[in-house]
Amino acid sequence: MSFTLKHIEGPISKEINLPASKSISNRLLIIHALCKKRFTIENLSAANDTKILKKALRLKNKIIDAGEGGTTLRFLFAFLSGKDGVWKLSGSKRLMQRPIEPLIDALKKLGGDIEWRKNHWLIKGKSMTGGKLRINSGSSSQFISALLLVAPTFKNGLQLLLKGKVVSSSYIDMTIELMRDYGIGVTVNKKTISVAHGKYQSKNSSVEADWSAASCFYELAALNPGSKILLKRLKDDSLQGDRVVAELFEVFGVKSSFFENGVLIVSEEFATKTLKHKENELKNLVPSRFSGIKISGTLIFDIKDCPDLFPALVVTCAAKKINATFKNTSHLNSKESERANVFAQLLQQLGCKVKQTKNTFSIEAKNFQLPTSSFQLFSHNDHRIAMCFAPLASLFSSITFDDEKVVRKSFPDFWMELKKKNS
Repeated sequence: MSFTLKHIEGPISKEINLPASKSISNRLLIIHALCKKRFTIENLSAANDTKILKKALRLKNKIIDAGEGGTTLRFLFAFLSGKDGVWKLSGSKRLMQRPIEPLIDALKKLGGDIEWRKNHWLIKGKSMTGGKLRINSGSSSQFISALLLVAPTFKNGLQLLLKGKVVSSSYIDMTIELMRDYGIGVTVNKKTISVAHGKYQSKNSSVEADWSAASCFYELAALNPGSKILLKRLKDDSLQGDRVVAELFEVFGVKSSFFENGVLIVSEEFATKTLKHKENELKNLVPSRFSGIKISGTLIFDIKDCPDLFPALVVTCAAKKINATFKNTSHLNSKESERANVFAQLLQQLGCKVKQTKNTFSIEAKNFQLPTSSFQLFSHNDHRIAMCFAPLASLFSSITFDDEKVVRKSFPDFWMELKKKNS
């Protein structure tokens, strides 16, 4: 159902209740399902992907539809391969088009029994031996996380050698830290990850708020100087790689201060000419593993380890008429939509010039312009497209979205939180 978001008056002064981290929630659900003793997970994500995974892990149904969730499908492949029984696993049309073969090949090498049928995968679950395995790490970190999470159940554990450039390594780091936190021995030696056979330990947990979802409110603040937004339940010492958004948005004049109840972001007046003075300052802020940003008239972002920040960053650059280049974008087109191609189309509609190569995405934004009438946006069934274009309602008279429910994938209360009145 279509939905029209009316103009949002700035500057913004709000307290925002962010959703729980879907990434942490889904990993904890797998750990919970593999643990012999039950434990409590507080503040579990209410996202559709998490709800589907939680229901599937009860194993009450031999036929499982993973919906739109890439993590849901990939984690279930690994989990069900080691569970006695015969399982039928499928997903939405778009999900079935997204990469999965490297994970299936890996599971087969470890002893898994998986076959493609007419419209689903047939998985014959059984005890798996494990051992040594090489896997290409250039298409999705979720393949690696899926294998690592179930590796303690393998008789011989798992020694995983990562081939090629590792994308989204922060999500692999998250997986490893959670596994260690629940009693599993994991060692990392350069590009080899070793997991010992073992048992997950019972431990109650509370899921922190989602830094990926926070990015669109950083964008909203950047577009409205003078804004003060409290993003509740965010942690400074977060497991999430997208925590780096707090540093990346400093280039747009958005400052972050951490408190017990979350992070207060404050935006200041910003002039494009100040960019050249910020490079040395930002080099000290952004963790080196993200490569960070370079400033030379054009902003250069390396998003290899934080691809979910691309939407908010590129729309912010466009709206502020800042030229930008994004490196390591090759895996964006295998997201919920062909994300890089969709952004090229949408930004060109708003006057930006876009140039793509296999692994870069560049915009020339000097001609970015607001539409004279209501802007209509087709979200391509991609929650992050809807969420990152929504802050533009503070610049446009209104935006009409084709699907109000698209945000349920990760942030069911997004529209309610965005439309809150200023305090």
